[in-house]
Amino acid sequence: MPLSAKSVECKRTERSRSRHQRLFPPKKAHPRVPVKSLRFRLLLFTAFLLVFPFFLRRRPRVERRITILAPPATIFPFLHDLRNWPLWSAWGSKGSFDYEYGPIAAGDGAEQHWACPSMSGVMRILKSERDERVDYEVEMGNGAYEVIGRIELHPDGACTRVVWKCAWDRASNPYRRYFDLVLRWMIRRDFAVGLENLKSLVETPAEVAA
Repeated sequence: MPLSAKSVECKRTERSRSRHQRLFPPKKAHPRVPVKSLRFRLLLFTAFLLVFPFFLRRRPRVERRITILAPPATIFPFLHDLRNWPLWSAWGSKGSFDYEYGPIAAGDGAEQHWACPSMSGVMRILKSERDERVDYEVEMGNGAYEVIGRIELHPDGACTRVVWKCAWDRASNPYRRYFDLVLRWMIRRDFAVGLENLKSLVETPAEVAA
């Protein structure tokens, strides 16, 4: 029995719709997050922020190192004399810093007073062992923060491994330890920049203070 034109057209339309659905399946609607679930996640995140500082390390520290193609005797003057630090340190490349020096500018007891729009401080060499290491301390914010640092020189054939590290006491207020995290990130970044500058400066000889 022949099919009517209307029946043929309906079957053709059905086949076309079926083919379209196979090629372009309908998108699944994203399930809505229940309000209770969202509140629970926010509660967990808040609890994490409150508890996390208690598990931070007792004494925050930062360490960076680099290998320089030069003997320790060539590198040491850049560390031993505080007047040379602005030549290579990351802080020296920032024009907002002003420097003043005490009666002693090199070796044990040398002092560098620095200031920028947001803070001021004093850097002081505690101990300097020729061609081996320099120990120093930095006081910031009128003594509110104190950082103890050391730069070591380890000869390695024609090269020298320079190890720069520092540490400071953890804040007694656990929630001020978030500032320690920021400070660690900033110091780690500045150490990396400073060591790269020192490498470039030493491997390209220039006149420095004796």
